[in-house]
Amino acid sequence: MKNFKAKVSLHFPQKTTLGEMLMKMSRLTLKEVTEAADKGAVWLQKNGQGKILRHRSVATQVSPNDIVSLFYDRRVLSLPYFEKAECLFENQHYGIWLKPSGIVPQGTQAGDHTSLLRLVEKNKKQEVYLIHRLDRETEGLMIVGYSSEAAAKLSDLFQKNKVHKTYETIVLGSLTPGKKETINSSLDGKEAITHFEVLDSNERVSLLEVTIEHGRLHQIRRHMDYFGNPVMGDPKYGKGNKNRQGLMLLARSLSFIDPWTKKEMSQTLPYGLKL
Repeated sequence: MKNFKAKVSLHFPQKTTLGEMLMKMSRLTLKEVTEAADKGAVWLQKNGQGKILRHRSVATQVSPNDIVSLFYDRRVLSLPYFEKAECLFENQHYGIWLKPSGIVPQGTQAGDHTSLLRLVEKNKKQEVYLIHRLDRETEGLMIVGYSSEAAAKLSDLFQKNKVHKTYETIVLGSLTPGKKETINSSLDGKEAITHFEVLDSNERVSLLEVTIEHGRLHQIRRHMDYFGNPVMGDPKYGKGNKNRQGLMLLARSLSFIDPWTKKEMSQTLPYGLKL
């Protein structure tokens, strides 16, 4: 990845277009910088202070004191746009969307055109807000906020563990159906608790229903590996659990008390994992 960053006045003593500035400081073509901006690789800080925000229009006028950044990664930009996802429920405050496996929740400095959040932004034609995350490899339900107020209220529910999420996973090893276990093992120096029940099993693998407390990074994947039954298809954790189907982890349901209606909101996917 090549990083370019400069104050506009370094190349132009007066106002110019963002496209001209990008071409000047990177020596890329107008087509290349236009693509980079559309895919989320261009950032602008007005007057050299305050928030640094993603900017997509190369026709925008920039002033000498503005600071322009370009995070140019040809590999990222060559990835196809993420163009279709299902929304299971929405109102004026938020939507509950199905994130496919292999799709990132949000982008990086080098681009966001492959993310769920950017797809929802284009669908709603407005800024939207990430409330929580799922691993790239994990399929399942995600809540997306449609305003900063909604994002604050929904994020507060997650911080206070008031959102109940249920996962399904297939792990290596034959466990007894009906068996229930709790893994209480800190992750990264922070408390993390994972509960699971065995739904089904065969001679090689088992299907589990899982709930978690706290939601640490890769919590289910790390805890199941620690327990000795790593998630099948996990590219990072476990031995003997690799497959061709990908990560066998599904965020199947979630429920919470809607901050606006004060009624329970519950969504469950109509399908689950199968052995």
